[in-house]
Amino acid sequence: MKILTRIQSKIIIFSIFAVTLFSCKSKYQISEMTATIVALDSTFDRSPNLPMQLLVNTYKVDLDKEMNVVIGESEDYMTYKRPESLLTNLTSDVMKSYGDEFLENGADLALMNVHGHRAALPKGKLTIGNLYEIYSFDNAITFLELKGSSLKKVFNSYAVIGGAGISGNVRMTIKNKMVLDVTIDGKPVDDNRIYKIVTLDYLAEGNDNMQALKDAEKRLNTGVTLRDIMIEYIIEQTKIGNKISSKLDGRITIQD
Repeated sequence: MKILTRIQSKIIIFSIFAVTLFSCKSKYQISEMTATIVALDSTFDRSPNLPMQLLVNTYKVDLDKEMNVVIGESEDYMTYKRPESLLTNLTSDVMKSYGDEFLENGADLALMNVHGHRAALPKGKLTIGNLYEIYSFDNAITFLELKGSSLKKVFNSYAVIGGAGISGNVRMTIKNKMVLDVTIDGKPVDDNRIYKIVTLDYLAEGNDNMQALKDAEKRLNTGVTLRDIMIEYIIEQTKIGNKISSKLDGRITIQD
């Protein structure tokens, strides 16, 4: 008991000393600050700002190392276009798989905009940098619960714009910018059913002609970027010995 009391006394004395010591320290305040705006554009290219160039180069070396890391290999050159394409099909199917993994009973379909891609996927070796070029926006995966009646409006928007990214379990036929027929897993859309949709926050906000997505009964922004799940997908496929592949399967057909 005496030993405990001595230890407690020492702690109290030390605490008082520490408080006294730190309370005696001088308090500093910013008295003056200057700054210069350096535009990293064509002006900088013609007449580089040396201090800024040195600063950028410091980070660029490490960044280049990370961006040049090979994470997989693609069987084909994949670009993006309407009504479907190798790249939009690939991206949409990976999004659907992500929803299948994290949503109870899986996702019903995935939707994404064509210009959510900003570059083509090259044939051959794929680097982290390639994925940053393709998915340059920080678009986040968003889960929606949407009534079939509103989903039909989304499909009507697809018809008007000539198609966009959609998962392979959907089949849609368009003529004269109108939906002739559409099925999900071989079944027509039920007006009263709630469909679980994997999409992007950008579209969930009603952008790119997707106003009907704002009618969602529920909405969950995962905070996980499309780029991140695509990188993870490629890494996982590489681990099991698969090359990245895609196919045109007629998920969206436009009749003359």
